[in-house]
Amino acid sequence: MPRAVPTVDPWTAGEMFVSPHVEERRRGFAILCGTEAARASALTSHLLASRVDEPDLGLRAQIVHVLADYFEIREREHRYPPEVRGAVAGHLRKFDRPQVLALLDLHRAGREAKIALRPDVLVRICERIPNASVLLTHIAGDRSAPMPLRQSAIELVGQVGFTDAYPALQGLLLRLEGRRAGQLTMLFAPSDWPEDQALLPALRETLGVLVEDQ
Repeated sequence: MPRAVPTVDPWTAGEMFVSPHVEERRRGFAILCGTEAARASALTSHLLASRVDEPDLGLRAQIVHVLADYFEIREREHRYPPEVRGAVAGHLRKFDRPQVLALLDLHRAGREAKIALRPDVLVRICERIPNASVLLTHIAGDRSAPMPLRQSAIELVGQVGFTDAYPALQGLLLRLEGRRAGQLTMLFAPSDWPEDQALLPALRETLGVLVEDQ
């Protein structure tokens, strides 16, 4: 039998969802997303989109799963009506670098088996962020960003199929390979390339995927 969800005023559940205490946030999430009717409310979609950077990775994954589920198709029919999908898509269109970094953190945690993350979840969301491709390629080439997130950015470009990112990633690959060649011939040159070399396998794999998609 499905677990009963306690009846709580949605505004109270919303306050719980933004509590400083993670257990309270989990309870608020369970109430807000406990029924199809609750998920379809404008308040729920707004709160979910605003908490995509939830500090607890397990809860963040649940939030992102629900956001992706708004665009689920069941037996050739969308799970939610156009007005609900449109409202959620409107929130996703406002996502920028901080939100994309939060999604990449989930991608990394999923790859490392720290959380359970369905393969389609981040794809559904990134497809609806207008500048996601640009943001991901910028992060991939940003040496101030953590290396695992740069690698995740490259991998996610391939998973979504952002073919417009091909020139930028190809340029990054050539720069890294050129830097490596230069280092091998200039023994006294500053050794600033070894860390970036970790990106090469992901770059080559993603570029191969994008070529097939074109």
